[in-house]
Formats: sequence, C-alpha cells, structure tokens
Amino acid sequence: MCEDCFTREYPSFKSESIWLEFDLELGIKLGNGKMKYLSNTDDGEYFYQCEHCNQKWRLKDPDLSFRGYFIKVQ
Repeated sequence: MCEDCFTREYPSFKSESIWLEFDLELGIKLGNGKMKYLSNTDDGEYFYQCEHCNQKWRLKDPDLSFRGYFIKVQ
C-alpha cells in the first residue's frame, strides 16, 4: 500500500457517503494513471493494481444491504 493507491482497506463501506467518497477517489486515481483496472469476475468483483507499488486490490460494490469491500489481494 502506498499514497499513490490507498493507505487502508475497506472491509465494508459503512455508509453511502463513505462509498461515494471512495468511488470518487478511485476514479481520480484511475484517471491520473496511479491505478489501473485489471479485470472483473462474473460475480461482480473488480480487480485493480497500483502503478507505483504494484499492490493488487479487489473491489465489490455495495448493493442494498450488502456493504461491499475494497481489500488487498495477497
């Protein structure tokens, strides 16, 4: 983890405002080339990688009562 990608994981997005803030930050990092999209799965997980430290991340968007997550891929 580094400042170019994210300095923390989100095991759950506890509120809509946290999710929206995170989603904006991810979009900015993708737009300025700090992060890159790798792939997605049939069940709606998305994978990203930091261009600086090469850390891989797994994202699942929140949906109704499911709060989603953004965690490191080990």
